[in-house]
Amino acid sequence: MTFDVLKLLEQEGYVKDGEGNLVHAEKAFFAARVMRWIKNKVETEPDFNLKAYLTMLLYYKTDMADLKFDEEEDKLLYKMKNPDSEVQDIVDQLIKNIGKPVSQTPREAEKGDGTTEDADGASDP
Repeated sequence: MTFDVLKLLEQEGYVKDGEGNLVHAEKAFFAARVMRWIKNKVETEPDFNLKAYLTMLLYYKTDMADLKFDEEEDKLLYKMKNPDSEVQDIVDQLIKNIGKPVSQTPREAEKGDGTTEDADGASDP
């Protein structure tokens, strides 16, 4: 099965038609790069946290977060644009707890103050 990034970007709303022959695709090129990176990670890392990275891609699409690549460590980093502390804490906890046993307490899942993290919740120094 072929991975058609352009078709997926159109389906997910990253590419939108405008008036006449105008096309709006402000975030499409970066999203395409992120999707290819995610696809590669899924294929090469059996414990890759797909849900967390797809969630961050959704936040990028809806303009709730900025994403960037850390080329040296091959990580995708995110930063919430309006980091209301309660919302940020909820998002961080959800991302950290995806795929973890339910018995983990919130205190065990707490992080430091790092405002930029990879989607798995690891802080960027």
